[in-house]
Amino acid sequence: MSVNFLLTALSFAALICKGSTYSGSKMTSSKERPSELYPSYVEKLPSLAGRTIAITGASRGLGYVTAITCAKKGAEVIMLSRQSETAEKALAAVQEASAIASAPSPIFVECDLLDFASVSKAAATVKSVASNGLDVLCCNAGIMLQEDLASKDGYDITISTNVLSHFLLTMKLMPELDKAAKNKGEARIVNMSSGSGFGEPGFNSAYFTKRGGNLGGPRASYDRYHQSKLANLCFTSALDDRLRAKGSNIKAMACTPGVCGTDMFVHASTVMRGTPSRRDQVPSTEDGSLSQLKCIADPAVESGDLWGPKMGMGGLPTKVDLSPPTVLVSDKVKDELWQLCEDAVGEFHL
Repeated sequence: MSVNFLLTALSFAALICKGSTYSGSKMTSSKERPSELYPSYVEKLPSLAGRTIAITGASRGLGYVTAITCAKKGAEVIMLSRQSETAEKALAAVQEASAIASAPSPIFVECDLLDFASVSKAAATVKSVASNGLDVLCCNAGIMLQEDLASKDGYDITISTNVLSHFLLTMKLMPELDKAAKNKGEARIVNMSSGSGFGEPGFNSAYFTKRGGNLGGPRASYDRYHQSKLANLCFTSALDDRLRAKGSNIKAMACTPGVCGTDMFVHASTVMRGTPSRRDQVPSTEDGSLSQLKCIADPAVESGDLWGPKMGMGGLPTKVDLSPPTVLVSDKVKDELWQLCEDAVGEFHL
């Protein structure tokens, strides 16, 4: 079964679940499958000592695994998330990991991706603490199969969280990335996408305008997610183009996690089927983090790369073509997306 066919089936399942919405009471407490690849893979990654790495959505799921792994590898980790009890527990765990690794203590920065003012404030805080520059900006946070609602700024909540706020954060933190690149030889921007961004339909600008709450209702929840994940890939390609044209040592790359046992997996299955799937039916969150960790730490990864597990169903990271027919990206789409993002959050000139 091809990835695109599988994703079409998932999309269809989402459509027939019209009216189903997420409820915290439905979240399963089932344990994840033991990690099969993560321990040996992480052991082989190079040290991250001396690196400063900012990660959005670092309080849970893939972001949390990425944050604690980077801490164990010696990095100074900046955790960007909304304030919550979950975020406090995640910070405590990363603090402990950092202490054991003799790494700098992590820094928590409050950041609400549904509020551009909060994102700008978070960026200013990161600037103040990353005095030697920012080595990696990991745009990890994301939401899936959500209601048709408007963000504080009037955009769809999925588009705002997954795309627009990360565009803004990247724009604001570019000077810190540039500082690290000049001082250490390179810096990296890692954009988390999904196999859900592959294939048809192509880019639709309507989803990136101020029409939050009026973009298809429950039946279009997967469409909104697909557009956001396609946009992550197109943004990565557009950013790579611009950085190369400038002669920058900042790398832009994208990754996909495949299906893994995150809260998002449980939420998506609840929306589509009415009941949550068991986490132990799919690879662990740790195993799902490998492509993101590769993009952060592997010296062989190049700007413009896309990495993810083969067929999106687990396994070691493999390089995927960030081009048609897998990803429906073109110069026209990249320019259109960039302009729409600038219309939302301001001009971004490299």
